[in-house]
Amino acid sequence: MATPRWYSALSDALKKSPKSAIYTLATVDASASPPIPRVRSIVHRDFISPAPDSPLLVSTTDIRTPKVHELTSIQPQPLPPGVARNAEIVWWFPGDLNEQYRFSGTIHILPRADHELFKVFPRERLAPEKDENGKPFDWESERLRIFNEKMGDVLRASFARPTPGSPLERYEDAEKWPAELPKTTDLDDKDEDTKAQVKWALENFSLMILEPVTVERVELGVIPNRRTQWERAGKEWTERIVVP
Repeated sequence: MATPRWYSALSDALKKSPKSAIYTLATVDASASPPIPRVRSIVHRDFISPAPDSPLLVSTTDIRTPKVHELTSIQPQPLPPGVARNAEIVWWFPGDLNEQYRFSGTIHILPRADHELFKVFPRERLAPEKDENGKPFDWESERLRIFNEKMGDVLRASFARPTPGSPLERYEDAEKWPAELPKTTDLDDKDEDTKAQVKWALENFSLMILEPVTVERVELGVIPNRRTQWERAGKEWTERIVVP
């Protein structure tokens, strides 16, 4: 099982342009009539590879946001990989690179362990054997690691707000919300209100795990331009060159 060439190219692009960590996620609101496309920018947090041929993209979301419903309503879980695609991502690397990556695949939602979506998350199939410290991989530990290590104090606090998209009478009402929240490992000297707010934020904090089915790379930084497509077939990736 070889690492797909698109992953090597993407890793190189990230090394050359480490600030290019934001990509665009497109979903469909199937509850609307007719269905409505939805799009938003999200931040890339990490990669997880249960096997060399299966790199997964990790981002985060509040479990209460509409995109969670949009993703799970289109995807009757559990599913084998590639059966139901519920999202596309476009990732642009500007400057000298001028490269675009487009991913089509299945986004799996990993919430807290007592949430109803936790039981349908394909934990065993998507889990690496070991974590980055060489210990047996555990999804709840991974969710906690990203909450503590990949999120800043301000962003952690955003998960302790009222439900995203709910009505707000005045902008000033937001001043009552916590502006910053510490890591779960830094709570020993904090007051009870702060501890409760961190607990509430962590309950709303979820991972989004993208399992790619097709990947496309467009290289606009070279002349003539290049466009390459990959498609997952079992444990192999087929590759083809197409017209940009």
